[in-house]
Amino acid sequence: MNLSLRDIEYFLAAIEYGNLERAAAACDISQPALSKSLQRLEADTGLALLDRSGRGLRLTSAGLVFLEHARQLWAEYRDAVRHAMELRLGQAGLLRIGVTGATVDSIVMPVLKRLLPRRPALRIQLTQGLSDDLNEQVAGGRLDLAVAPLYDTVPAVLRQEPIQEDLLCVAASRNHPLAARRKLALADLRDLRWILPKPGAIARKALDARYAEAGLGLLRAALEIEHFSKETLALLAHSDLLALMPQSALDTEPGLVALPVAFGKPLQRRIALISRNATTWSPLMSEFRAAILARANPG
Repeated sequence: MNLSLRDIEYFLAAIEYGNLERAAAACDISQPALSKSLQRLEADTGLALLDRSGRGLRLTSAGLVFLEHARQLWAEYRDAVRHAMELRLGQAGLLRIGVTGATVDSIVMPVLKRLLPRRPALRIQLTQGLSDDLNEQVAGGRLDLAVAPLYDTVPAVLRQEPIQEDLLCVAASRNHPLAARRKLALADLRDLRWILPKPGAIARKALDARYAEAGLGLLRAALEIEHFSKETLALLAHSDLLALMPQSALDTEPGLVALPVAFGKPLQRRIALISRNATTWSPLMSEFRAAILARANPG
């Protein structure tokens, strides 16, 4: 087997665009050249990677397995080239970090506040997005690291290192009628209006699962958000809405309280540092990891 990194690059482009013409344009080559590259890759691997019947491109079962290896190989190659360039130029380098709305201000920014003064030449690129997208970008080598909520299942090429746990609570204004209650059941909150994470978010799934298990149906979301900003917390404090949010966020808004809801098993959110299993750790990546862990485990 004599695999070409260029053929790997073209294969990944073909999968990303799902169309030979668009992939060839993105790679700045002709469509026949791209087709020959894919045929060469299949000959080198001895596998039928693509199903060309019908419209568009579809991966075969063998192609699905090979795709994960191809992404890892290409990401490692890009890492090696970038690190070599940084060494040659004598630069401190670029660190590409993925963040979610829940982690950018509460975790990553405090770490960068300490790290940047110690590294005057350090350049940081922050990419904010949803956890699924950030996981894919780390797996594909477009991000070095990400700080995001921990998922039960992620691509095999990724490593999730838990760095922080936070209890989730149901929050409301101190003036909310339910704030005076000493105990609340899930059914007491069913018909009220909520500020909730967007569908698909880990916290939203956890809350929906509790209501489904109790046979109570889904909650009514008056507002769906990716994270709680200062303005969102103020809105909650001056309304009759309820919200599912990290208990630690209550400290930033004195007008809010956590309601005594009987969940049974507490709802928790875990934050992790996401990296690739086979990544080459640069000194910058290692220093950022150490700073994150030091913040999560002071002393």
